[in-house]
Amino acid sequence: MGACSNDKVVSGKEKKATSDGIQTIKTADVQENIGKDDWVIVDTRSNDEFNGWALDGVKRGGHIKGAVDFSADWLKVDADKKELTSVLKTKGISADKNVVLYDANGKDAQMVADFLKENGYKMIYQYDVKEWAANQEFALESYPNYQMLVPPTWVNDEINNKNSGSPYKIFEVSWGDEAKDYKAGHIPGAVHMNTDEIEEGPVWNRLKDKELEKFALKNGISTDTTIVLYGSDPMPAYRAAVILKYMGVKDVRVLNGGYTAWKNAGYQKEKKVNKKKSIAAFGAEVPVNPDYIIDLPEAKKILADKTGSTLVDIRSWDEYIGKTSGYDYIKPKGRPAGSVWGHAGSDSSNLEDFRNIDYTMRNGSEILAMWEKDGINPDKTLSFYCGTGWRAAEVLFYADVLGLKNISLYDGGWNEWSMDSSNPIETGKPK
Repeated sequence: MGACSNDKVVSGKEKKATSDGIQTIKTADVQENIGKDDWVIVDTRSNDEFNGWALDGVKRGGHIKGAVDFSADWLKVDADKKELTSVLKTKGISADKNVVLYDANGKDAQMVADFLKENGYKMIYQYDVKEWAANQEFALESYPNYQMLVPPTWVNDEINNKNSGSPYKIFEVSWGDEAKDYKAGHIPGAVHMNTDEIEEGPVWNRLKDKELEKFALKNGISTDTTIVLYGSDPMPAYRAAVILKYMGVKDVRVLNGGYTAWKNAGYQKEKKVNKKKSIAAFGAEVPVNPDYIIDLPEAKKILADKTGSTLVDIRSWDEYIGKTSGYDYIKPKGRPAGSVWGHAGSDSSNLEDFRNIDYTMRNGSEILAMWEKDGINPDKTLSFYCGTGWRAAEVLFYADVLGLKNISLYDGGWNEWSMDSSNPIETGKPK
């Protein structure tokens, strides 16, 4: 479409109207308008490409510095219009702005453009990011450890020996032995991992180190094995990933978006039950990274530290203020005195504040801005906790993807803290 009023902003030689009236613009115009209040640059590709993966023939991975994300993949999710328009508002994508939609295949930007037009947007432009990526002088931002979150294409290449060729194992992670989701269909070659193999009640902390080593040997996991984890619900996969990193596995990956991402990519699935294949040696003494998961004494030290170290609560607001415990088997309500709310989701089973609507990782800039608003300094020591460790493990993994240092999981969380009445507890809104 492109209103005439924009002609003075985008030079005639740098724009071209497509058959449906949406204008295409060139690199010079994108450069000129980044950061202007009446312009917004939008990455419409997959979350993986935004994070740092070079896909679709793009020479460099990552997103244009200053761009926001609104992936075409989100339009494929069964979400209502209000949810999607709320995402637009969060990103600052409004109808009164010039909206530049970029991709590398010509399809993603078009899909988002059609959605915006349906919602009254008129000043829409399209751009091919391959032109930007081809010039080393133009900045592209990637998360320091983006490779920890893998796209379905990378997993498929791993299965077909198109990556490094190093030994790998794929695990579908969920609770229970029956593994209904696994038997209904899984990634070819994947083995089911029951979370009871790595944690135990009543606190639901990780197993003792010697038991974790036995678990690794039984599952054929060594320090040098590339591990790929996923699930229909991604949360258990992140729980396992954090424990494996604590143990000392050097290369732990999680499928970004879980099994839904695999299915949406159209890749093959299988239903046969793949058996575990054991090995004789893990390759190191567990734990190699003992500071990645901490326990009650270390959590207390963080709370007592006056230099900015923070015990970050990854639970719903109602759990944090003591309105509910969040669990039917945890009776006490409240939070460790001095802990800071780090957001989570609507209840103990969700993490909407850290996920896009397709269960991929939320924009890292938005996560850091959310924490900054609540006084959480990413440059300081941060230890994340929730009720029993699952939600906080996922957020710890995201923080690791973003390159944060001095981060850990307080494994026991509220479940452990609340078991001892001598541990100080707060309720209500913090003063």
